[in-house]
Amino acid sequence: GSGSTLAREEDDDCAIEARPEEPTRVEGKAQQLRGSGSAGPRCHGVQPQPRHRPRSCEGLSDKVASDVEPLHGFKFSFLCLSGVDDSVSPRTLCDISQEFSFVEWGVNFRAEKQGKEPRYASLAWLRQLREEVDRRQQTGKFAPIHFAAHLGGEYCVDVMKGDASLVRTLWEDYGFLRVQLSPTRAHGVNSTQLRKYLTSLKSVIVALPQVEFVLEVTKETRGLSFALMDEPQPNLAFLFVSDEPAKGDSSSSSAPPLRPPPCPHPGIHVGYGGALNVDNLRDELRRIASTVDDPKRPVWVDLEAGLRSQGPGKHDEFDLGKVWSCIRIIFDLGLPRPRPSYAASSSR
Repeated sequence: GSGSTLAREEDDDCAIEARPEEPTRVEGKAQQLRGSGSAGPRCHGVQPQPRHRPRSCEGLSDKVASDVEPLHGFKFSFLCLSGVDDSVSPRTLCDISQEFSFVEWGVNFRAEKQGKEPRYASLAWLRQLREEVDRRQQTGKFAPIHFAAHLGGEYCVDVMKGDASLVRTLWEDYGFLRVQLSPTRAHGVNSTQLRKYLTSLKSVIVALPQVEFVLEVTKETRGLSFALMDEPQPNLAFLFVSDEPAKGDSSSSSAPPLRPPPCPHPGIHVGYGGALNVDNLRDELRRIASTVDDPKRPVWVDLEAGLRSQGPGKHDEFDLGKVWSCIRIIFDLGLPRPRPSYAASSSR
């Protein structure tokens, strides 16, 4: 199977970083990911449990009393940290997840970029991740580890056309409980006539109730996303992405981004992303909580560009220092940990 092959090829955890990844064919997407030695579904998303206060957060300034009040009743589900790639060890991600149950890792999928550009993990890295999760499950001391697959390009289009094979593989073989679709030009998708995919996409969502599907909501995707909001499925969530400043202050680079109110149906899981970083996360959480204004609405936030570093020797690098800073903000705010999303709670 692919697991034993990978074990023979790699001497240690740094093997992937130590040598360039071989070019990978883009055909047969589900087959590329599916290993012949699959051990069945990996359903990691169970109820997050409260942890003891970890050492990594000791010594933080105690601002809890002043910070929690504006967020009182805010039903926070996940801090999604996206764009993990071969520059970070799967073992490190799993270690962090074991300590902080509200962390979710976003893995980008786009055929022509996979393993060739920053923010796109290689297939060898994904196999290593699967082996690390399996190893931890076998020890019997395994806390939930949350992963979301973020699909762009032809991967995204195939799902919208009604092909459930890739999503099924990601769920069964790799334990991805959430799959995000980003049908925008920036993610390599022609977004001019998205509404034509309404029926075929809904068929995939209905066929895989154990997976939570996330649709990115922007001006480009509103034809499809608004139609799905009119008749929402219980395992469909919406991510509102904004890169724009607030109206009336568009000339100011410091203007806060727009955060639209969530879809009107109560209980639908919603997320907010775009223009989030370590410096503004605390304030943006307050703005998002004020916008949502519903203690029964589960909400997550997603960061990607705000986790990267540029500089000498660093080209768009996934920055673990920024990851820790974001985690500390969430932990220090003492945000409540609600039930997991629909997909996680129904997967067993």
